[in-house]
Amino acid sequence: MVSAPPPEVVVQTVAARTTPLTVDLVAEIKAYREVDLYPRVSGQVIKQNFKPGQKVKEGELLFSIDPRAYDEAIIDAQAKLAEAEAVLARTRQDVERYKPLLPDNAIPRQTYDQAVASERQNGAVVQARRAGLEKVRLDRSYADVRSPIAGQIGLQKIEVGALATAGQTVLATVSTLDPVVAYFSIPEIDYLNFARRFQATKREDKAPIELILADGSTYAQSGQLDFADRALNPATGTLTLRAVFPNASGLLRPGLNARVRIVHEVAQNALLIPQKAVTELLGKQFASVVAAGDKIEQRPIRTGARIGELWLVEDGLKAGERIVVDGLQKARPGTVVKPVAVAQP
Repeated sequence: MVSAPPPEVVVQTVAARTTPLTVDLVAEIKAYREVDLYPRVSGQVIKQNFKPGQKVKEGELLFSIDPRAYDEAIIDAQAKLAEAEAVLARTRQDVERYKPLLPDNAIPRQTYDQAVASERQNGAVVQARRAGLEKVRLDRSYADVRSPIAGQIGLQKIEVGALATAGQTVLATVSTLDPVVAYFSIPEIDYLNFARRFQATKREDKAPIELILADGSTYAQSGQLDFADRALNPATGTLTLRAVFPNASGLLRPGLNARVRIVHEVAQNALLIPQKAVTELLGKQFASVVAAGDKIEQRPIRTGARIGELWLVEDGLKAGERIVVDGLQKARPGTVVKPVAVAQP
């Protein structure tokens, strides 16, 4: 009776190599700076001085609010100041006229004291009128709504002719889009592991951070970590981090969903095997090893970081051993197989 030929399985030789250990985290892209424009005075919007979506400079005029009421307030304040200055000038003349008469008792002392008090009182009135004039001039300047930052402005949120209320009506939003920032969070355990590794290696340089876009492509320029929150979020047990990415091309926009990839360590002599070569049973992990005589041995292993579609093996395998990567259903322990080698990626 002719025995059946051994089943054919695809095997890969485990090789040690230097590889960066990375972690991928969900991130949200936001503008580096984003400002909602609120009017500081109330009035009717009479002019829009930009096109939605255009780039604006810091201090550039964006909206004009009807200034007539504020112009009239300036004229009124100027008139009141002039009146107060005239009264002050007259009381000063009285003081200067009465003062030489005091030594000869030509006037009562009380008359002179009243003139001095009146001068001081009118001087205070003049200061108040000047402050009032500066206030209405400042209000008049607020009728011209200017951009507080340089960046890109969005769609206007109020049309010309509408009434804007000071501190309540949002006119538009200006965002700084070069650079942009990516916010992401890491679990408490990962934070502790990263912190210990960085302290142990005494790394002073900032590791570059890659940005993986929604279509799976990697953004051309790497970013740098520039912010870590002061405390972990007690509700989620995560720490919020922020990375800055240059965006001269304008490809990145606020609201984009992406992933950040952090290289937290470079492992020497690392053993990497495909995830499909690992089986799990009762919470333990195993790999099918082709031992001497092409006999299958089910080997318990311990994996570490996951890098793409590969597992980092921390224990259970050695460099040069062959593992089954395809045909695991045929590779039962003790079975003699026909191994077909596949090139290591």
